[in-house]
Amino acid sequence: MDFVFYTFEGSTTAPDGSDVENLQILGFEKADTYEIALKNLISKNDWIKEKGYDITQISWKAIIDNLLI
Repeated sequence: MDFVFYTFEGSTTAPDGSDVENLQILGFEKADTYEIALKNLISKNDWIKEKGYDITQISWKAIIDNLLI
């Protein structure tokens, strides 16, 4: 199963240079469960912890046939 992982932490910079609060997509992983997929995401992407994202605040959705559920 495919999963998308995201967080409400952080912001992005808009084309006009202003900060915009929004969701941050941290990545996509494939695994049998979201727990395994999250573990894989964290182990493959050191920048998530290095940039200060709180692992306990990461949310996820399963992706089935290109649909979020």
